[in-house]
Amino acid sequence: MTSIFVAATVPSYAEEQLRVHLGSLATLPVAVPAAASFTGEPAHPSPQLSHALGELNTTKPPSSKQLASILNELTQPLPAGEVRSAATLEADAAAEAEIITRALSVIWAQVMQAFVDGSLQLEEDRVWWDTSLNSRSGVLVYFVQSLPERVWNAVKDSLQSKKSFSVHSVKQDWHNLRVPSLTSLFRPLHDASAVLSSQLTAFQSPLELTRREMLGNKATLGRARDQSASRIGQLAEQGPHWALQSVSTSEASTVTPTDLMAEATRLYGVLCSVLDVPTPVAQTATSSRRRPSAPPSPAAVATPTTLLALLNTYIPKSKQQLTSTLQIYGRPSVLTRLWFPFLFLPPALYWAVSALVRNKDWVKEQVVNAKETIKGFVVQWIWEPIEGIAKTMRGGGEGLDVAPETVKADQESLERMVVDLGRDYYHLSGPQLDQLKAQVEKGDMESVLKVYEQELQHPLRNALTGNLIRTLLIQVQKTKTDLSRALLQLDHLLRSQQLTFAFVGVAPSVLVVYALWGWLRGIVRGENRGKGRRRRYFNGLREVERLLIESPEDNSRMSDRDRGTLIVSVSGLRTWAAGITSTRREGFLDDLRMVENPALGRDDKLRVVERIYRCWGVDGRGTGA
Repeated sequence: MTSIFVAATVPSYAEEQLRVHLGSLATLPVAVPAAASFTGEPAHPSPQLSHALGELNTTKPPSSKQLASILNELTQPLPAGEVRSAATLEADAAAEAEIITRALSVIWAQVMQAFVDGSLQLEEDRVWWDTSLNSRSGVLVYFVQSLPERVWNAVKDSLQSKKSFSVHSVKQDWHNLRVPSLTSLFRPLHDASAVLSSQLTAFQSPLELTRREMLGNKATLGRARDQSASRIGQLAEQGPHWALQSVSTSEASTVTPTDLMAEATRLYGVLCSVLDVPTPVAQTATSSRRRPSAPPSPAAVATPTTLLALLNTYIPKSKQQLTSTLQIYGRPSVLTRLWFPFLFLPPALYWAVSALVRNKDWVKEQVVNAKETIKGFVVQWIWEPIEGIAKTMRGGGEGLDVAPETVKADQESLERMVVDLGRDYYHLSGPQLDQLKAQVEKGDMESVLKVYEQELQHPLRNALTGNLIRTLLIQVQKTKTDLSRALLQLDHLLRSQQLTFAFVGVAPSVLVVYALWGWLRGIVRGENRGKGRRRRYFNGLREVERLLIESPEDNSRMSDRDRGTLIVSVSGLRTWAAGITSTRREGFLDDLRMVENPALGRDDKLRVVERIYRCWGVDGRGTGA
């Protein structure tokens, strides 16, 4: 079972697709260079290319830094004076083509993962703004939270607008500082539909301006999310196609390095389009005099140099744009959200410490009582019942200590007393006494009761000279025998059910410990548990179903934005699946992979969503989360 302290790692969409693409490259038949067949020995690529190819052929894909190091080695010039034959040059070309294709696949996965993670963060912050706007006091709470930061920014902008800076000028500016205007406390709205004149803005209440700012942040994050989703859809639709039918340009059963480079060039163009890489232009005298510090403009083909430019310049630039958008329009920082509650922390701590000091004797007594309570619970309700269970399983427990020999002796004594009565009163002998003994064994005391009834007709006389006392003692012996037999049966019953009683005794403590464990687990996991987690599952699956319902029946006509939004929504469910028990996680991920599968149509994916609802529940309780 997944530990509550360490979240399970769930493979992302980009990671799974990267494994598929690298597997296709590993099984792709590449033609042997023709020039190598004229020599007796096979041609080998240069040590530099062989080392790079070995680094890329590992089981675990390289990280961004490792890939940049590999590509950087390939950009180094060959040793001077080294002569390469035609066969070796063709082997180098084949090795370089494989290196470029593998590197492009890794870069494609990294770009895809970066946009998916960014879209999830944008959507998370957009939902936060939406929740705050839909709350009754959300606008007021955000206004109070952000008020110190607004005032500080307005004052700082006012001071920074002064051209001269000196101690005297700062003091003068500070004394002449006026209260900032209402409009300077709020971020200007850039939406054309939301532009207001300065006169109209002056009449807006602070809460209304705050609400308009929150709406603007939400809209900006939504547009950024849609733009990122469009790029994700473009990457998914125009991603690597390393199958033989897609790469080969002829009917042959193999592919050539030229075919690989053609597909690599196409994929490189897709990455350039997604990352907003400038379109390469012809080299001119002007371009040759550009500054050395400027990043190199990528060429039209994929080379180690151009791939390094993607890794070192354009991918970090794209991530920086996302980070900047989140910093400006995302949810407030933790300090901004918590500074107001922190104001009450010092007086609350002072009051708590003062109360503890005033009632230190009572506190000590409660600590001792709590310690004894916990100790008594552990010893009497957990340790001793478990010890009793172990003792019962090892050799049996204690019963009523009723020996079968005691019951047998009481029965034989009763039989002898009845037989003697039959011999003395009824004058029986031989077979008649044996028959009477058999009746007593069956519990038939009719002969004794008849004598008892007759003796009661003259109780005083028969008590002294008759058999009244004798019959009474026989009935007492009968009662004792019945009681011994009942106790023996009860002893057998207790011994046979003693293990059950032991488990029943430990059941309350087990329930208490289980409830305490669940409470602690919920505290440790925080928002990943409970209602918030079930709400994430429900909203994510509902978004997937909405996209499928609104999408066209033909997957090829689905827009890049809708395709990317679908991948982002399913990726959110993948992240949610990290909290599922390992026994059910793989089944849930298989259903998500079917939703991501482009080979399935819209109706098939809707049936998969229905199966998810049916198997895992509307709120995800079926996953065991």
